[in-house]
Amino acid sequence: MGSTPDIVWNVLEGDDQIPGFLDAVSTLYRDVLDRLPTDDRPFFFDYWLRMFNIASTHVATADGVPHAILTQPHRPGTHEFRWETATLACSDEFRGRLVLPPGVDPDQSFRMPVIDGGDEIVSPLRGTRAVENQRGYARSLTECPFETEADAPWSIRRVRREDFEEAIDLLRRSELSDEDPDPDLSESSEELRQVIENDAGWCWVASRSGESNLCGIACYAAMHLPDAGVPAVLVSDIAVDPEHRRQGLAQFMQHQAFACLRDLGLRWVFGCIEPENHASCRQAERLGRQLWFRCVRFHAISEQKDRGET
Repeated sequence: MGSTPDIVWNVLEGDDQIPGFLDAVSTLYRDVLDRLPTDDRPFFFDYWLRMFNIASTHVATADGVPHAILTQPHRPGTHEFRWETATLACSDEFRGRLVLPPGVDPDQSFRMPVIDGGDEIVSPLRGTRAVENQRGYARSLTECPFETEADAPWSIRRVRREDFEEAIDLLRRSELSDEDPDPDLSESSEELRQVIENDAGWCWVASRSGESNLCGIACYAAMHLPDAGVPAVLVSDIAVDPEHRRQGLAQFMQHQAFACLRDLGLRWVFGCIEPENHASCRQAERLGRQLWFRCVRFHAISEQKDRGET
């Protein structure tokens, strides 16, 4: 068996390099690109052109062939799992052999494309294991109709300004637990406020037919789908009052929301789910969302191995 050729990292520094870097994107994200409908593929390249502006971009080549592409945001930490997350894609040939370029922080999350949907995570970095901390599930809003129950016992409507306090209380009840008796809702509160006051997204609330009290909420933020760039929404909050759970309300709300979002011209929906949240992962899959990327960490595991821990 021949030895693996050495790789050379190149950083994007001038406009003349952009065609070559886009070719690398096309090669290393080919499976993602092939999953997009033809009409959505221009958004994919538009997304990467914008990524080139907000992140330092590195491409690793061997014998002139791209084998890895990495981006690291110029402004890290704005939101770890949304827009400004480091990304990494690696060819199978170099998986487990890659060494990050100088200046790239290994102790951060990297968003990596996932095509096969399997549970095993193979680290592309030499001498490390990958630890999954988020899963990104996506689905096209244009692929097929969303079936809803004609005689469902709930009514769904767009959120109104006067719903704010009751909606936040609903979110609090849905997150309350013995382990977390005082859930932090500051981020959810601000996102809902932005939706209501500044049209920064879309939100629907549910109540029992004939009743006024809220029993469910489905909130979405506008953004670009990672690794695709198509007009998309991010699942911000899906919550059901504990007394109304296991009745199909969460799925009903999302079917209604997906249909409305599609009619508004949105093309994709995605959301990040913690891998141990098996119920949410299963629900996402029932709604037709597929696993598109994982957020993983490397450096902490490497340190544990150095100390002889398991």
